Amino acid sequence: MYVPMLLKEHVKNGTIRVLGVVNENRVTIPGFENVPTFKEQGINVTLNFWSGIAAPKGLPSAEKARLTEGLRAMVNDPEFKNNMEELEMSVQYMDPDEFGARWIEDNVKLSKIVKETGIADLITNQKK
Repeated sequence: MYVPMLLKEHVKNGTIRVLGVVNENRVTIPGFENVPTFKEQGINVTLNFWSGIAAPKGLPSAEKARLTEGLRAMVNDPEFKNNMEELEMSVQYMDPDEFGARWIEDNVKLSKIVKETGIADLITNQKK
C-alpha cells in the first residue's frame, strides 16, 4: 500500500485521523500499523489498490512474449524491488492470464460494492 507523504504529515500533525483501511490485512507502514481494517470493524469491504501495464489488443504473440518477459525480469529485479520498497510500494508480477483474471474478479467485487452501498444511486441522482 502506498501512503502519500502529504497524508502521512496530516496524520502526524493530527489534522486527519485514519478510520480504517480497505485492505484484507492491516498495513505495515510505520505509523499506520494500528489502523483497523474495515472488515475488522464489521464493514464487509476489502479492496487492494493496484495498477498494471496493458498492451494493444491483437499484439503479435512474439511482441507480447518479449514484453511479458521484460516486465517479469524488471519486477523481479532486486534493485527494482528495493527502490519500490523505499517508496513504500509493493510490486508483484502477474502473467497476462493472472492479471486478466484479477481484473475481472476485482471489477465484479467493486461493482457489487457500488450497488450494495448505494453509491451508484447517489451518482445517478447527482447527474439529474
